[in-house]
Amino acid sequence: MMSNITDLGIAALRDGVADGSFSAVEVATAFNEAVAGADALNAFIVKTPDHALAAAQATDAARAAGQPLGSMAGVPIGMKDLFATVGVQTTAASHMLEGFIPPYESTVSANLWAAGAGMLGKLNLDQFAMGSSNETSYSGNVISPWRRSGGDNAPLAPGGSSGGSSTAVSARLCPAATGTDTGGSIRQPAAFTGISGIKPTYGRCSRWGIVAFASSLDQAGPMARSVRDCA
Repeated sequence: MMSNITDLGIAALRDGVADGSFSAVEVATAFNEAVAGADALNAFIVKTPDHALAAAQATDAARAAGQPLGSMAGVPIGMKDLFATVGVQTTAASHMLEGFIPPYESTVSANLWAAGAGMLGKLNLDQFAMGSSNETSYSGNVISPWRRSGGDNAPLAPGGSSGGSSTAVSARLCPAATGTDTGGSIRQPAAFTGISGIKPTYGRCSRWGIVAFASSLDQAGPMARSVRDCA
């Protein structure tokens, strides 16, 4: 396995799996291990290593059979815990929804799984997306992987509400993550942690299956290492 596989973004991972430089299972395993070793950042509310591995195994089997691969094949991602995921707890980082297991899938996540992506877990956020520092989550604060210069190790906020997403991408726990943006909740945390984030034009991505904050403003969008990966 490549020693630096978790340093790769979406495009490099997708292309590497497609040309056989490494397998999708190797990718999923590397990121699962990164997630398991980063509890101190509190980026994940729920970890789903089996989901990531199952998607990876399907990608490797399709490649071995000479079948066409999806546009996200071999790429495991983090899913903000605002998106409904079948069989996986969805809480919007609240006590109110603790234990809620959706029987349906959000349109955004369903499209990602259909394209070959796997899920590393559900990412922490400000409760019901109402916050800008990820300090309102029932699951606790998310910590940025960044630190001030000069040896100051004080924990820093990763922005919000998509703070779990920004931290996970910045800390190389996943190559990309979903976010939602009502008044800046993708763009601001991306800026806080030195990654790229896009709020698409309102209505470009379906809001079906996303826990609402302000339905006339909420918009799902990508958070990744680069503009290319967001695209």
